[in-house]
Amino acid sequence: MSNPSLPQNDSPAEQQQRKSELARAQQTYVYDHDTRLSPLGVAQSVPNGQGFAPILVGSAALVILELVGNVMAKASKLVGSDGALHSPKGGPMDDATSAKIQGVLHDLKQRHRELTLMLTPLHGEPERAPAPPPRAPAVAVVAGFAQKIVTAAEGRAVEGVLGATNYPTKKVGDIIKSLLDALVSAAGKLLLSLVGMYGQATGVYDYVSEFQTFRLPEIASVYQDDSIFAWLRVAGPNPLVLKRVASPGASFPVTDTQYRSVMGEGDSLARAGAEGRLYLADYELLSQLVPGTAPDQQKYVEAPLALFAVPAAGSPSRLLRPVAIQCAQTPGAASPIFTPSDGVAWEVAKLHVQVADGNFHELISHLGQTHLVMEAFAMATPRQLAPEHPVNVLLTPHFQGTLAINNAAEADLIAPGGPVDNLLAGTIASSTRLAVDAVLSYSVNQQFLPVALARRGVDDPSTLPSYPYRDDATLLWGAIHTWVSRYLAIYYTSDADVLGDYELQGWFAELSSPSGCGLKDIGEDGAIRTVAYLANLLTHVIFTASAQHAAVNFPQSSLMSFTPALPLAAYAPAPSITAGLPSSEIFQHLPPLQQALLQLNVMMLLGGVYYSRLGDYDRNIPGAYFTDARIREPLEAFQRELMDIEATIGKRNLQRFPYVVLLPSQIPQSINI
Repeated sequence: MSNPSLPQNDSPAEQQQRKSELARAQQTYVYDHDTRLSPLGVAQSVPNGQGFAPILVGSAALVILELVGNVMAKASKLVGSDGALHSPKGGPMDDATSAKIQGVLHDLKQRHRELTLMLTPLHGEPERAPAPPPRAPAVAVVAGFAQKIVTAAEGRAVEGVLGATNYPTKKVGDIIKSLLDALVSAAGKLLLSLVGMYGQATGVYDYVSEFQTFRLPEIASVYQDDSIFAWLRVAGPNPLVLKRVASPGASFPVTDTQYRSVMGEGDSLARAGAEGRLYLADYELLSQLVPGTAPDQQKYVEAPLALFAVPAAGSPSRLLRPVAIQCAQTPGAASPIFTPSDGVAWEVAKLHVQVADGNFHELISHLGQTHLVMEAFAMATPRQLAPEHPVNVLLTPHFQGTLAINNAAEADLIAPGGPVDNLLAGTIASSTRLAVDAVLSYSVNQQFLPVALARRGVDDPSTLPSYPYRDDATLLWGAIHTWVSRYLAIYYTSDADVLGDYELQGWFAELSSPSGCGLKDIGEDGAIRTVAYLANLLTHVIFTASAQHAAVNFPQSSLMSFTPALPLAAYAPAPSITAGLPSSEIFQHLPPLQQALLQLNVMMLLGGVYYSRLGDYDRNIPGAYFTDARIREPLEAFQRELMDIEATIGKRNLQRFPYVVLLPSQIPQSINI
């Protein structure tokens, strides 16, 4: 294969060949503006070769096996010392119930065994096994227990890696679907009810006991602490909302007395604002959500305001602290201001902030501003940049699996009755609308990491000393930017080369066109004009596809799987009084146990599958990805810098509550789950 080249430098014959290649790609990568995500343009279908990698499918299936094993471990408590089934109270189980439970347990064990036998050879293959034949993705639609999660590639692709097995023609997804169908049957629901995984919880242990074979997330023992509530704003699943303010504002009339009750008499609200130590988490965007039901219980979601502050310079600790919460955008008797001195009411108010943060996270920060924004680049790149274009060569590994997972999400994850509909607080129509609006309002140039941090006023470590996401993400942005800049310098010798690159300008035009991707605030005065800007833009694309997605995706398993810490819906309205609530009030607001079990399973699956690794372009393929020998030195320098960042973050984690999602070794190259 010849080295990558710019189109204007090719011969007329080569330019014509490039045009033919792009014409074919445009027939393959086709926009569909009439989906649940309308008016966004998404892939009409997943092109051959762009489906799920079999190794990733196998990894997802292994997580499913663990999830089912977790339920089976709970079910084992129904088996007495005599080997017979007993009721939860210890007495004998009636024959009809026993027959139903025995049937569902048999089905679970049989499907579990089939899937185990099929997957064992897959995970024994060398990591760099040759790629299987092109394949189309298959999606297993799973309802109830772990609904509609992407699970499979075509059987022939799996067989191509596995070779002959006991089940050579079965799709992995078919086995998973039959396995989970057993759990969502009437007998399966009866089983869950008998083992205490249905109904309203009466204590935190009811949620803890759902973790039978899974390690209980560390947050389970500390989530009620106010310091952890603040830490989640800077190192949780959604560390992207907090912004510096001079005052809480007229719509959030926190008094100086309330502020001092938390931060001490030696400080004041006005002083903190003047010194840049006040921070606000504002969830106004959630006002458009219409509360849904699941399936017969009303759900609730607020658009709260939460005020935080950093102690003054010279204080023993300068960690962020929560000061006050208002569970509505408009102050009044029905929406009082809560502070930590309000006891149970404060705990319930924090829960409603967590619900808001979880919905903001899943719909805006995660689905909208990583998955769907990257869909635009994953579509425009093969349509407008020939395969030999250096930008196409650089970006393609960072789109692996993205169209497949997004296609599955559109078809199933955000479908009526799917996980988003069941778990999140809003109706599926209003939730989807919020995600779409997050893309329509997305300002590309304002989302470059240094710009975004400065715009929110959180870029200065002297005023906000502890912000793990900012500190680690900034290292990664810098490393990616250096790598991209050195890569581009090989092919673009001047800004004139950028302006003269008509494929690149066509790429930009499609990204910004309403008939294509429709992205806003991209480019420099209607074009891409400089090498410097192109380096920033490509850094943003690679950073978003890798580090940013890792930051919002993988805390789903490590933090969000424990429902009391981060519930995705409330089941009672926010309190309107600051005192007099019973200690049991919190359980009226937390999701019922069957919803918590669904959240555990969905979060473990979506946050528990890793495929590929940032900077390792040769991983899972035979030979070297980059064929241009000039790339070797800057690539190796990038890989060394990632290793240095790994060590730096490791040292930081010795001095802080560990933040591991941006360790380079934990960051995939692309959005593939």
